[in-house]
Amino acid sequence: MDLPSAADEGEPGSKRQQTSYAFPVLIFLCSLSIVIACNGNRKNETDAPAKRQQHLTDSLQQAKRMQQLADSITAIKKKATAKKKIYLTFDDGPNKGTLNVLNAVKEEQVAVSFFIVGKHVFDSPAQQAVWEQLKADSAIELCNHSYTHALNRYTKFYNDPAGVVADFRKSDEKLDFNNHVVRMPGRNAWRIDSIRVTDIKESRAAIDSVHKAGFDIMGWDIEWSFDHKTFAPDTATGIILRRIRNMLDAGTTRTPGHLVLLAHDQAFQKEEYVQQLLDFLKELKGNEDYEFIMAGKYPGVRGY
Repeated sequence: MDLPSAADEGEPGSKRQQTSYAFPVLIFLCSLSIVIACNGNRKNETDAPAKRQQHLTDSLQQAKRMQQLADSITAIKKKATAKKKIYLTFDDGPNKGTLNVLNAVKEEQVAVSFFIVGKHVFDSPAQQAVWEQLKADSAIELCNHSYTHALNRYTKFYNDPAGVVADFRKSDEKLDFNNHVVRMPGRNAWRIDSIRVTDIKESRAAIDSVHKAGFDIMGWDIEWSFDHKTFAPDTATGIILRRIRNMLDAGTTRTPGHLVLLAHDQAFQKEEYVQQLLDFLKELKGNEDYEFIMAGKYPGVRGY
């Protein structure tokens, strides 16, 4: 067997020497690749929870935005479809026209509120009989319009705040109303929640006193006035209906979307005027945008 020569062993270019160099390099490169791969896996593993958390946060924010959009759409639809509230109120009964008004509203099945003058209940047996019919009808509401109606001497009446309070309390005690809603005689004044209106400043102290005594004071947005000599309604029903629509559409009532109409029982004594009232009620009922509400349900009115 031939032995390798010294020259063969030490020759730099020999195959044995190349192999001896290449193998450690290969091992080193393999090890480096493994280290890099492991480090990459560790980084991915470290980043994964953060990515999942970010994804979850983004999803929640998107869901919140979608819910807000849905709520906004619902609110807009609700506002668009909400009916406007009309409060039909009739003052000064019981008198000769009160029973006609009662029969008309019963025929048309609409909710109304009668503001009663206590003294009128006891002025005659006929008026007391009308009062009994009013009390027996659960489809209407009865409210306090003072006991004496100031005897139509308003300046003297309002100069005595304590006397005004006593007048309302007397009516309340004698007629036992089931609500605290009142209307001042001869004054379009309001004291309901944040609504504070005084049409004649000299009456303010007396009106404030009535409110402090526990009463909610309701005025009106529109009055269907009448001739105090002939008792005929002053205004055609078409004009009143147009004014109601315009005010509600423009939002110019004391509370937007809520309109209080003042009328008077004594304006509907004759058949022709009762027919005007019936036509008026039918026209309002025919408008699907409206609904009739009693005075005691007005926003801000305190419960009994």
